[in-house]
Amino acid sequence: MFFSFFVALFLETDIVYAFMIENFTGIVLRMLKYNDNLMIADIFTSTRGRLSFLVPVTHSKRSKVRSVLFQPLTLLQFQAPYKQGGKLCRLSEVRPYVMYSSIPYDPCKSAVALYLAEFLTRALREESDNAAIFSFIEYSLRWFDEAADGYANFHLLFLMRLTRFLGIAPNVEDMGRSGYFDLRAGCFVGLQPMHGDFLTSEQALDFFSLYACDYDDMHRIALNRAVRSNFLTTIGDYYRLHIPEFPELNSTEVLRELFD
Repeated sequence: MFFSFFVALFLETDIVYAFMIENFTGIVLRMLKYNDNLMIADIFTSTRGRLSFLVPVTHSKRSKVRSVLFQPLTLLQFQAPYKQGGKLCRLSEVRPYVMYSSIPYDPCKSAVALYLAEFLTRALREESDNAAIFSFIEYSLRWFDEAADGYANFHLLFLMRLTRFLGIAPNVEDMGRSGYFDLRAGCFVGLQPMHGDFLTSEQALDFFSLYACDYDDMHRIALNRAVRSNFLTTIGDYYRLHIPEFPELNSTEVLRELFD
């Protein structure tokens, strides 16, 4: 991480706060309206985790911070003040870190990007292992953008792999030797759980056959419409069971209808 050793000083309630201007690389998660002239950008950065910044609403090509750059899952480089626990600050000198060639222009890929952006907004926490998660997301998005075909299961595999970085990965060591996969416990069990959050042995084998794939190999797992829809539901249920207050996502039905 490189620092630009400039200090921004401002006065508030008779206290002077000093902020170090830092260079960031980040992934845009979402944009929220702050007022008529400003938006709030939630960005997952490679060094500081999830942060929020003020972004001016402008479409001027001369502006150094163009709001059009802040599309969901866009990878950016920018400068901004940082102070742990500090108030919202404006970012500056924004430029694309990765220029997508297909995600913004392909309706299917754009819908997947919107879904994953909403999912990541709910799943990523400030205390996460920032560098490892960031590298995984960056690699995944680059692969997705470059893929010409064979990516229908990308969002499923991405979310299954993400569990490894969030500390909620399922234990699949006993796959094939036990009768049920307990979604609450995150492991295979010999007896049917007393609750309804489980997969049968057949369902679990199909589910984790995808989990064992790489992006380049996942096209070999042929999923029909119904199975893919069920997998999407299972993944959402798993996250809700293991991440406190993880909600139902608005974009899930949109994505399900798209692939139907």
